[in-house]
Amino acid sequence: MRLIQVSPPAATLVAAGAFDPSDVVRSFVFASNLAAQEATGDPAASVAPERVLNRLKGSTESTTLLFAAVEGPAVGEVGELGLPTTPAAVDPGADSPLFDYRGFILLTLPLLEEKGHADIELVLDVDLLPLPGEPLDLEGEEVARWLAAQSLTLMGKLGRDVAQVGLTVEPEDPFLPAFRELGFECKHREEQIVCSVPADPAVPLLPHGLAVRVWEDYDIPDAELPDVLELLTVAGADTCNGALTVEPVVWTAERLRDAAARLRDRKAHTLLVGLEIEGRVVVLSELAHQEHGDPEVAEWTLTVTARDRRGEGLSRLAQLVALREVRRVWPEVTRAYGSFAPADAPSAQLAQSLGAQRISAAEAWELKL
Repeated sequence: MRLIQVSPPAATLVAAGAFDPSDVVRSFVFASNLAAQEATGDPAASVAPERVLNRLKGSTESTTLLFAAVEGPAVGEVGELGLPTTPAAVDPGADSPLFDYRGFILLTLPLLEEKGHADIELVLDVDLLPLPGEPLDLEGEEVARWLAAQSLTLMGKLGRDVAQVGLTVEPEDPFLPAFRELGFECKHREEQIVCSVPADPAVPLLPHGLAVRVWEDYDIPDAELPDVLELLTVAGADTCNGALTVEPVVWTAERLRDAAARLRDRKAHTLLVGLEIEGRVVVLSELAHQEHGDPEVAEWTLTVTARDRRGEGLSRLAQLVALREVRRVWPEVTRAYGSFAPADAPSAQLAQSLGAQRISAAEAWELKL
């Protein structure tokens, strides 16, 4: 086996929409989606090739690199990491290079905080994926170990020394034994959930003096911006991350503008609902939606209450308002996915109050090189 690196698409090519995902991107997406759907039992566990291409373009927030493990010769221009390269996108109707794939490595490198970190995602080619509930065969185990070891080698070349990987545990991720052998340790656990978005959500009764604010795609008026930035920063600081090595995110107006620009570039959308008391925004609840994804699916990305207003039921109220607004803004959405740490009792209670159903469990494993 040998590695090839997937060269990112030109930003102008993706923006114009005049491209086809290359064979390597289509193969990665197909294998990744199949693995995720078998792990969760949910056909909505998928990403579109366009979303992967947008990630490979990179941003001010992170750089994403895709590598493929192939058999046979890998001919191509040599990139900065000393590996042959193959394009992520080609002109419409053009042929793209074909390879005998064995697996894939996706590395995400944060650029603002955690500049020594690398987030690892490994995917086996479909021919090596075990049937649901069955272990890897010997060839699959060998490829899994090779990919895990290669991901650490790439990290070293990229100057990163903290490796983090998310692994399913029910059922057991096929890469879990390989990462355990390399010295990774489990640092955090989360439950993946899904809740229904009613066609006609109940209108929650708002207490006197409480006002609802709704912002799409981070288009937030200047008067409310300081409260929103403060709550977003609190959300990052108070998130339950177990024993993972993390750095707090400080939200600024510039960072929010960059986030809004990324949404436009990636054809993604966000709906942020705030509850305001006496002119102060004291709770936020946010959902995200992808144009290239399943039109019926949204992702619940955060709910946060100001520290001095907790214990008043405001988080649940904000979530009920958010469900109502989702149906108004994205009427095709019927399900919202999210996650919470079992150690975070308030989040678990919120999920239960919404009637959320558990679909899988995942753990975050970490290794410091």
